[in-house]
Amino acid sequence: MSMPVHARSIAATIIVGMFAVACGGAATPAVASASPTATATAAATTAATTASSSASWTITDRSKATIRVREQLVGVSLPSDAVLTATGAKGSFALNADGTFASGSKITIDLTTLSSDERDRDNFIKQDTLQVRQFPTAEFVPTKTAGLILPLPTSGTFTFTLTGNLTIKGTTKEVTFDVTAKRDGSDLTATATANPSWKFGDFGMRAPSVPFRVLSVTDEIRAVIDIVATGPKD
Repeated sequence: MSMPVHARSIAATIIVGMFAVACGGAATPAVASASPTATATAAATTAATTASSSASWTITDRSKATIRVREQLVGVSLPSDAVLTATGAKGSFALNADGTFASGSKITIDLTTLSSDERDRDNFIKQDTLQVRQFPTAEFVPTKTAGLILPLPTSGTFTFTLTGNLTIKGTTKEVTFDVTAKRDGSDLTATATANPSWKFGDFGMRAPSVPFRVLSVTDEIRAVIDIVATGPKD
């Protein structure tokens, strides 16, 4: 007995459906995968960007720190600035692409090298005020910048604000510097001026007082760090 037409149609549909299930269900559109070449290029670009942004700069021994303090000396009609300079700064820093600094960035200043035009002043500042036998160095750990052109220009002059943690005599305080820097390929020079200035008490110190020699010392430390560093050419 022959099967009605509509019955044959239903049977055919069922058979096709069973065949599709047996073969793994309905076909799924293919998704194009990224080509190996494109993936490799993207990875290389990312690696290059990371390497450039974290390139390290080394502080040379031509770097120095200078502090100025206003003092009134006995027998002198007008106050004047006592200027003390510390040489032999060292350290390194690496700048990230977002203007922050990589872990380990640090500048160390040898306070035992502090000197001015008065040996007695130098000895008093180092032995009494700073106590360099116990705290021979000052350490500055940079943390972030503001207004800095990134990536760094390979040449020319630029200005920005630098913030970091400064440790003197065992006391750490966040400080900010106004910086004017100049780059010439792998050479970088910068003058960082503390803004605002510091007080002696910020670092657990007392303003110097020398009877019969110094009438008064203004409780304000004006600091400038001159940085000379070498690093990548680009």
